[in-house]
Parts: sequence; C-alpha cells; structure tokens
Amino acid sequence: MTVGEKIKYYRNIRGISQEMLGNLSGINPATIKKYEYGIRNPKPDQLLKITNALGISINLFMDFDIETVSDVLSLLFKLDEQVDMRFEAEKDENGEFIPSTIKLSFQNAAINQKLCTYLKAKQGADIPIEDVKNCLVDDNRVVRKGVKRITVKVFPQ
Repeated sequence: MTVGEKIKYYRNIRGISQEMLGNLSGINPATIKKYEYGIRNPKPDQLLKITNALGISINLFMDFDIETVSDVLSLLFKLDEQVDMRFEAEKDENGEFIPSTIKLSFQNAAINQKLCTYLKAKQGADIPIEDVKNCLVDDNRVVRKGVKRITVKVFPQ
C-alpha cells in the first residue's frame, strides 16, 4: 500500500471524510485528497498530523528494509528493550543453546492474540493477508515494559 492508500484506508475505517480529516489534522482537505490519490506525498510533519488525527502510529507508514542479519537483530534487540519479550532455546549435552530450537514469545496477551489471528490468516484465511495485517496493527494500547494496566497512547496536538 502506498502512503496515500494507507491514509484513505484508515480514514475509511474511522468513517470520516477527507474534509473531517483535514479539520482534525489542520491540513486542507484538498491536500488530503492529493495525498490519497498519490498526486503528492506528505512531508513527515504533515504525516504526523494525519496519524495523530486518525489515532494511529506513524510507524504504520514507515517502510523498513530488512535485508541483513544486523537489520533483524537490531529490531529484535529494540523490541526486547521495550516490551516484555522472552527468548528460549533447548540446550545440548554441553549446556550450549541449540540454534534450531530458538523461540520468541511475548508476555502480553493482546500481542499474542493478534499474532494467533495473523497465523490463522496466514494459513489460509479467505481475507487478503494485507487486510488482516492492517486490521491487526490498528491498536494503540501501550505494551511498553513496566506498564501494568491498559493504557492508550494519546498523541500530542
């Protein structure tokens, strides 16, 4: 999905018009329309205003080029720092971890439930996987380490 398609997708999920999104974000509705049709691309500050108005994370619009071991490990280490994540592996007779048995899991029920939904969809649901992904990431509950209760991220205006 392009940036414009994502803006339109989440705007439609919210049931708001381009005019309403323009009012909520402080951006001219004609500009919103140009973004959605791919005529223009929003600058980062404009995109932040739009994501704040839609109540979604700006990360939904970031494309990560994950190509190397370093790319993958950097993301995993960042996740491990910020969310309750667990790494497990079986050990051999020398007490060394067996690489082929490594498992990652989360200590957050909401994340685990969404991952189960994703697995089910990936294994043959009739709904396109991109639609499932977009639906699953539409959730602003805070899952940072140390947060014990349900908290919703509030975006600054």
